[in-house]
Amino acid sequence: MMRWSFSFLFLSLLLIHQQPAAFTKESPTSAQGNSAFLSACLPKLKTKQGICVVLGLPGKGEASQIAQLVKQTRFQVYFQSPDSDQVAEVRKLADQTGILGNRLFADQGQNDAIALASNLADVVLVPEPLVQNRTRAEVLRVLRPQGTACFLDGELTKPIPAGNDYWNHPYHRPDNNPQSEDQNARAPYRTQFLADPKFSPMPEVSVAAGGKVFKAFGHIAHKQNQNAILNTLMCINAYNGTILWKRRLPEGFMIHRNTMIGTPDALYMADDKSCKIIDSETGKIRDEIVIDQKFSDGPVWKWMGLQDGVLYALVGNQEVKVDTQKSARRGLGHWPWGMWKGHDYSDPKKAFGYGRTFVALDPKSKKILWHFKDQDYIDSRGVCMKNGHIFYYCPGKFLACLDAKSGKQIWKNNDPKLLASIGANQRAQHYVTGYATTTYMKCSDDYLFFAGPQRLHLVSASAADGYLMWEKEQGNLQLVLRKDGIYAAGPKETGMKLDYATGDVLAALPTRRACTRATGSVDSIFFRTRGGTVRLETATDSAQHIAPMRPPCQDGVIVSNGLLYWGPWMCGCELSLYGHICLGPEQNSAAPAAQTPPRLTRYTDQLEDVVALPVQKQDWTAFRGDERQSSTTEVPIPTKTELAWTTEVTSNALPTAPVVAGNMVFVADRNGAVSAFDMQGKPVWKQYTGGAIYYPPTIAQDRLFVGSADGRVYAYAAKTGQPLWSFRVAPELRWIPVYGKLISTWPVSGGVVVHDDTLYAAAGIAHFDGTHLVALDPVSGELKQENNTSGVLSPTVNSGISLQGSLYVEGDELRFLAGGVYEIARYDLKTLKCLNTPRSEVTSQYRTAFYPYYPEYGKYLSIEHTLADRRELVHDASYEGSVFTNLTLKEALPPGAPKEKKEVARWLSMRARRTGQAFKRKNLWEDQQQRRFTSFIVSPQTLLAAGHPDQQPEKPFLTAIDITEGTDRWSLPLPALAVKGGTAIDAQGRIFVTLENGQLCCFTPE
Repeated sequence: MMRWSFSFLFLSLLLIHQQPAAFTKESPTSAQGNSAFLSACLPKLKTKQGICVVLGLPGKGEASQIAQLVKQTRFQVYFQSPDSDQVAEVRKLADQTGILGNRLFADQGQNDAIALASNLADVVLVPEPLVQNRTRAEVLRVLRPQGTACFLDGELTKPIPAGNDYWNHPYHRPDNNPQSEDQNARAPYRTQFLADPKFSPMPEVSVAAGGKVFKAFGHIAHKQNQNAILNTLMCINAYNGTILWKRRLPEGFMIHRNTMIGTPDALYMADDKSCKIIDSETGKIRDEIVIDQKFSDGPVWKWMGLQDGVLYALVGNQEVKVDTQKSARRGLGHWPWGMWKGHDYSDPKKAFGYGRTFVALDPKSKKILWHFKDQDYIDSRGVCMKNGHIFYYCPGKFLACLDAKSGKQIWKNNDPKLLASIGANQRAQHYVTGYATTTYMKCSDDYLFFAGPQRLHLVSASAADGYLMWEKEQGNLQLVLRKDGIYAAGPKETGMKLDYATGDVLAALPTRRACTRATGSVDSIFFRTRGGTVRLETATDSAQHIAPMRPPCQDGVIVSNGLLYWGPWMCGCELSLYGHICLGPEQNSAAPAAQTPPRLTRYTDQLEDVVALPVQKQDWTAFRGDERQSSTTEVPIPTKTELAWTTEVTSNALPTAPVVAGNMVFVADRNGAVSAFDMQGKPVWKQYTGGAIYYPPTIAQDRLFVGSADGRVYAYAAKTGQPLWSFRVAPELRWIPVYGKLISTWPVSGGVVVHDDTLYAAAGIAHFDGTHLVALDPVSGELKQENNTSGVLSPTVNSGISLQGSLYVEGDELRFLAGGVYEIARYDLKTLKCLNTPRSEVTSQYRTAFYPYYPEYGKYLSIEHTLADRRELVHDASYEGSVFTNLTLKEALPPGAPKEKKEVARWLSMRARRTGQAFKRKNLWEDQQQRRFTSFIVSPQTLLAAGHPDQQPEKPFLTAIDITEGTDRWSLPLPALAVKGGTAIDAQGRIFVTLENGQLCCFTPE
């Protein structure tokens, strides 16, 4: 079997030597020829959803076959060819048919360097004859385990790597020890995918097996964005995040319990009526197991475990029914600490997970092998299983053990000292302690452990007879049991590593922040810190920081299939990445460096000979006007205006804000296209990049520059659209799925800035992948300076800068939002040296919702503009767009008076509004229309603003506000909301607006 950590050379040799096992010598196009290759492959494929790679066209002029492949399947298709004409043909056709940038992505490249991360593609189709074994090795690298490749001379299926482990049960195994045995999920990591769903209701239960992740979502939504998947079961491709199917869950059944088990071919999902055996490929119920009432008090499944082909369960009474709770609250997340019916566990006969009957059965025949009924009610939170023994706890009465083969009771212990040490169950529904529904008993080979949200003490008992071994005063501990000791993650200073036999403290652990579960991989322990995830490296006992996301509330970090999984999110914390997030091992996760093309590509020899674009001083040449994003102009806003024309930029993607120069207007879009229009709205030229474009182009020196999510910066002649050069800022060719698109692991997602004679760009998503900055010569594209180290500013905790905002210049610094640890990333313009002071604490405090990935949240703008007389226009929008202050004009600050400190994301200003400011200023006027804004332009007398009334996004407007009086000079309805920063003005006073529906509008003075 193949190991992911093997070198490329060994991978090639492995593929050659294993061809008889993995490679079928059968041509899929034996009679039809190359032109029918793609259609001939379709019937042979095991799946028709996920990611499909096509390397080259079957024949000249046959781009339509790629479009047909998209139409006939649910694939997201990545097309790659060394032939630039083929790539251009595919992009153009995809754009015309509306599939570019969402269902189809195309880029130029050699077949031996596929621009995708490893273990990502479900299918690879190669319609051209193979001439190199290293191309076949690349195909194998890109394929996910059990994925299929079709060549002209046969087929290939990728084997499952040796050492992969599954997270079969909610706590990994029925022993409830959340410690994975996966040998491939090793640090350091890179992002494998960022995917939907971004947000989830509570509670959430996850298992993973056979290349799939199964997630069950419960009955309480705390924000509007969680309503859509209330009471939903979801199956997700474990390697690329594709949602394979969804099923509704029955309402009223509280799902947070051990009644979900994943296997390579089926999911066992039990509720208050039966255990459903659900086919993992289709989501259809394959079989159903109902417990005969003669064996139990009722049909409700309380707990179950699967070992050696036998299904074990605790079944019993009907329980308190929970009510589905929708939410009308806006925003990203919330702190989910409301109670719900039955959460007091007041009556064992009706409490969640309490039962009296254990059964063992054959899941194939559904025959009950044995059953055991106790006279007292057993709490399923205190049930675990290991080495042929089922351990169970009746609160306040006894601890007992059953033989899993016979169902006979081996021992029962009601020792008063043991019961007193275990103590009474606590309610534990609090952000520090956690969820009362959490399992609180775990077992190793020799010991039983009681700890968790409900516990006042950590208690160890013997697995041989149930007698007390030792106890600790702290009980709110999340345990991970490893060979070298018990890792107990606790709040404040209570975290510790303990000796099994004695309970002696072997080492102190970093503080666990609040409620989330701790989990373990082969080399790490993961738990929540104050902002982000702490990764305790067990070999060195050192704490590493994964800042952008924290372990999910109830799941923690799931480790399975050689990968690690976070999310989705029900809470609002110091996060900068939301969604279902997967990380994988860094080693050999991209195309071999030796096969990667040069970073600089020149498309013409005449780089200096560019058709002039007559730019005027007051033209709007960059996002929000200039390199400082000042949103200001000296051009008077017209006192009256009228719509001159409207044109469609794109029909199915979000366009960028416009830029205007030389009597032309330029707009890009998230399909990867850059378009130029004349002053009548007529198209002048259109070009394509390989990935989404999130921020508008920049115009300088007769050239147009744009950053793309494919990891490159592109330069074009602004007047004609002639391609000049592209430069890959990304260190490698490595595309991944990000919220429905394929983009580079290092997208140029913050736009580009031109200052003096230098172009600046940054690439990256998360600090642990690396953050890369370059300074380029705008004419030649040559590299002048670069900084590839700010992703790790603190080697002590491995944390640094994440690219989470658009680039701008402030004084002699290049800046952008930096993620959770640092509010603003700061770089010297001349040297690109990072000016942030390294922080070695495992903590985050800043929140972001980066517009490229969360446009529904990151689109709202704040303004804090000081006028010439020191009066100030102020409007605060919180980082998630759910809390606002009204637009106001404030009186000037007295000399020496302190100015209120605000986060750029405007979170702290909300607190300041509630608690009082350091210095209160008089409002000269305040907008009472409760308006929210996505764009501003400040002129000497007038504020031009686009937005919508609060709670009424269906009523977008463009308005001109008299700065002195605070009244509207004029206001016009818009067909759709303006995009972020989506207004521009040129030297003639013409106003341009790009809208979320893909339109570009021009308003001219009357």
